[in-house]
Amino acid sequence: MLVDIFAIFAPVLICASIGFIWSKSAHDFPSEFISRLVLNIAAPCLVISSISNVNLSMSALMQMAAATCLTLLVVLVVGYVLIRVQGQEVSTYLVSLAFPNVGNMGLPLAYFAFGDQGLALAVGYFMVISMAHFSVGMAIATGDTINWKHFILNPILLAITVASFLVFSESRLPIWLANSVSLLGQLTIPLMLLTLGVSLGQIRVKQFSSGLLYSLLRMLLGGSAAYLVVTLLGIEGLARSVVILMGFMPVAVFNYLFALKSQRNVETVASMVMISTLLAMVILPVVVYFLK
Repeated sequence: MLVDIFAIFAPVLICASIGFIWSKSAHDFPSEFISRLVLNIAAPCLVISSISNVNLSMSALMQMAAATCLTLLVVLVVGYVLIRVQGQEVSTYLVSLAFPNVGNMGLPLAYFAFGDQGLALAVGYFMVISMAHFSVGMAIATGDTINWKHFILNPILLAITVASFLVFSESRLPIWLANSVSLLGQLTIPLMLLTLGVSLGQIRVKQFSSGLLYSLLRMLLGGSAAYLVVTLLGIEGLARSVVILMGFMPVAVFNYLFALKSQRNVETVASMVMISTLLAMVILPVVVYFLK
């Protein structure tokens, strides 16, 4: 079993380590370009290809979306209360507590742990979190109002619409288009992992105590909320495992980018991203061990 767990995490560690080492070299890594490429092209293609090519029903996707929304809601409410009790700034900590790294780390782990079916379910989780993160989450973190035009034209939302139509109508893309979408979607996981490593290589930990506290809180609160939700909804099998695994993910790197954009407590958020990611390397193998 330990060999199987190592096989799941080895590709993640190797790819992220390559990105980390690359960030320490003299070579350039166009992080902004790569992020735009992933979010605007590769990830939407992954959404369409993974969901349409796997035998997933509309009810399974709706169940995953409901579990994601409820888990996020629980974390937002409980996180808000805990932050206010401690007298901390909501905009700094709430987004980092509520929005985990289900992209850079969650999708690869779901794929290596549970295969194509697990990846398709994880993509369903990723879709909901991404849409909430780049609307509500960004508004909380930066203090800006939600840009509804940007939200509606978000490529992830458009991909969700296409994938949902394909599942609902039991249709298939033409072979030439399906192959093209699948090929572009395959860029997502390696590019996300490389970008994760590069981002970690550029982050400096300067708020260790608060970073450690909220990193632990992010993973424990997220995992507990996910377990509570799947139990209340009666979700079993692979879907249950995927929801719980996603709940335990560390702080998303995009929260650090939001902090940079708004220049709000950048060092604190950076510490949370770095420390929670390192903690994930210890906690997530244990989680996967019990979920397998």
